[in-house]
Amino acid sequence: MTVPAQRPASTGRGLRRKAHAGDVIDEEIMGIESTHLLAGGGGDMAGFVEAGTRPVIAVNHMRACIDTVRANWPWVRGLVEDVARLDMHAMPRSPVLVASPICTEGSPSGRRSTASQRTDPWTKTRMTAWCLVRYAEVHRPEVVCGENVLDFATRWELFAGWLHVFELMGYTAQIVSVNAAHLSGPGNPAAPQLRDRLLFVLTRRGIDIDLEVRPDVLCPACGPVQGRRLWKRSARRYAGHLVGAYGRARGAYYYVCPKIGCGLACEPVTRPIRPGIDWSRPLTLVGDGRPHRKTRTPYADRTRAGIQAGLGTLQGAPFLAITRKHGGVVGLDGPIPAVTGQGNHHMLVVPGADGTVDGCGVRMLGTAEKAYAQRFTPAHRWVLTRTSADTRIRDIGGLLTGNAVSVNVAHWLAERIGHALAA
Repeated sequence: MTVPAQRPASTGRGLRRKAHAGDVIDEEIMGIESTHLLAGGGGDMAGFVEAGTRPVIAVNHMRACIDTVRANWPWVRGLVEDVARLDMHAMPRSPVLVASPICTEGSPSGRRSTASQRTDPWTKTRMTAWCLVRYAEVHRPEVVCGENVLDFATRWELFAGWLHVFELMGYTAQIVSVNAAHLSGPGNPAAPQLRDRLLFVLTRRGIDIDLEVRPDVLCPACGPVQGRRLWKRSARRYAGHLVGAYGRARGAYYYVCPKIGCGLACEPVTRPIRPGIDWSRPLTLVGDGRPHRKTRTPYADRTRAGIQAGLGTLQGAPFLAITRKHGGVVGLDGPIPAVTGQGNHHMLVVPGADGTVDGCGVRMLGTAEKAYAQRFTPAHRWVLTRTSADTRIRDIGGLLTGNAVSVNVAHWLAERIGHALAA
């Protein structure tokens, strides 16, 4: 699927602080300006635009990313460039810098030992994280913010030093652990995806941003309320900040009813993935094997075992088998496990009439379905054209959606930044 951008992305020549004269700018979203490095599929930009912020420039090393940005926001200046090579003096100055460093080395799917950072440095993470420092050193925006996996704080040995450099420039750090399935608000529905992430917000001294997470929960005694986060005693601090995943059993925090005299543990209200499933897309039978170029190979025993488990627990209803290690199966009436930019792990399974594994129809989730899980709207346009530099990427759509910031998370963050800067 290819949607041409309204105009070609910039190659970086003649970068100016103002938009091109021919750009169409929607007056309704004229607000606080933001600069977006590592723009990806535009999840952070979509959320910031929804919240009333006006992005002025987006930077990414992949042309498909920038063409996708331009297809959705034609007034935004697009720059195809490796952020590590950017001349920050040539970049426009915005009150808000939005940039989420690469998480490949620290992500759960790409783990390297903490000790290996000395012998095998986390090059990608390190380089992109320090680019935020370079921009701030030149332009001193009021706010520097972004998202990453929790391991960015818990396993990167230079995380505390990275924050300290910002502190030396006059910034105060707020570190917030969030799950994309739990953040919502008026005009900002939650993502139907269980995605634990870390938000970092660095503000010039004197700027106070309320980043307390208060999800909609259903208290067994009091009914619908906004939950209060409660950290477990076992939760750990990193560079002085509590960081951890959600979960009453194995997580670092959970939510309780805020009403005086109650305090019961509550589960956040979540959205289902079912409305985002495209039932018109064709399936293949497990018994016919796994499509692989011009041949078919049998499905792995682990995949078949996962499908069998779903047949036994979900009573003939369609479900998702998560094909990565320890993936399990989930129904469609709740949020799904996190989608990632590396690999395609969410297999839709529709049981057949015979009730066997071989009789099940299966396929992997597509770009539009992953985008729904990331809370993109159906109107978001994707440019998936390959260039000669993208030949090793198997699924550009999966990369753009999986690497994106969940739109509702960005919207939630942008609203709070906007209120603080307008105060």
